[in-house]
Amino acid sequence: MVLRNLHCSFFRNITDLNLDFSPDGAIFEGSNGAGKTNILEAVFLLCTGKSQRNAKKLSMINTQSAFSFIEGNFIADNKEPIRASYGFDRQKKTSMQINNIPILSVTEWFGKRPIVSFSVDDLELVYGTPDHRRKFLDITCSQLYPEYFDALLKYTFFLKNRNTLLTQTFEPDQCDIYDSYLAQYGAVVMTLRDIFIRESEYDFNRFYNEICNGKETVKIIYKPSIFADCSSKEECKNVFYRTLQEQRKKDLDAHFTTAGIHRDNLEFYLNDMPVKQFGSQGQCRSIVLALKLSSVTCMELHRKEKMIFLIDDAVAELDPLRISKVIPLIEKRGQLFIATPVFSSPLTKPIPRYTVADGSVYQQ
Repeated sequence: MVLRNLHCSFFRNITDLNLDFSPDGAIFEGSNGAGKTNILEAVFLLCTGKSQRNAKKLSMINTQSAFSFIEGNFIADNKEPIRASYGFDRQKKTSMQINNIPILSVTEWFGKRPIVSFSVDDLELVYGTPDHRRKFLDITCSQLYPEYFDALLKYTFFLKNRNTLLTQTFEPDQCDIYDSYLAQYGAVVMTLRDIFIRESEYDFNRFYNEICNGKETVKIIYKPSIFADCSSKEECKNVFYRTLQEQRKKDLDAHFTTAGIHRDNLEFYLNDMPVKQFGSQGQCRSIVLALKLSSVTCMELHRKEKMIFLIDDAVAELDPLRISKVIPLIEKRGQLFIATPVFSSPLTKPIPRYTVADGSVYQQ
């Protein structure tokens, strides 16, 4: 999958933009605040329907406009052309179309165009709260496993209903129904999260040592809030259901569901020591890059198609040795879009460069 053309209207500080891209991608250079990251955000929206910066749609609409519109022309690996358009306005109306056909469900949109984003904020995967790590799992697994995203959406729906019930006049029979659905869909998500971690752990270790040119041992551990045998989906569902039943009184006192996939976490270890407490910033950034690269390997295994990569100052704080290791690992795997004030790392083949200033883009 490659993006051949991007059109943006009234998206953040971009009033009107129409760019053609080579299959290799593009490098966007410019000062902070010029609009480089906004271009990458537009590409991510076209692929996922979400902002990699967790931004709300209203914040992405240009201050001079009542709406934003983004359109991209993609070419699949089988040469099939795909036109994706995404529009939204200040009345919170959203329009999504693929090849001029309206898309009514987010499940029809998300994950169809594989993409991986690298950014400075990725350090939150190590230092931040568990919800950053769950978001990474959700975005990655939704692109890997077709049933994951549907199960996640249904789980979220029934979780919201259960939490509402816990704050109102309580109906045990209704809660039993919600528990059953949460166990059913939560077991799917737990099982697939566990599969992903097991599939990626070897490459996670390998990539870390390629980046660092060392022999340190790194580990990633999936820490579900409900401990069950994830190799058996049925057993996982049964344990999930029993746990919800057992913790119901606790949940009633807390007024929310205290256990489930919405409370899961990931932990990283370097030489058996917690990275969050004992790792240097360079080691932590290398951990994050290795995690992202290992997810790429999983996508290549499951999807067997080239991906789009967004690199937003992700390697800016690494030393030259690490930079020289990271770029080749990313470059050969798909179409690259790089945003940085100045890009000086060596590339195996030239990528078109653009200067970005005040939301306008000029080819160098």
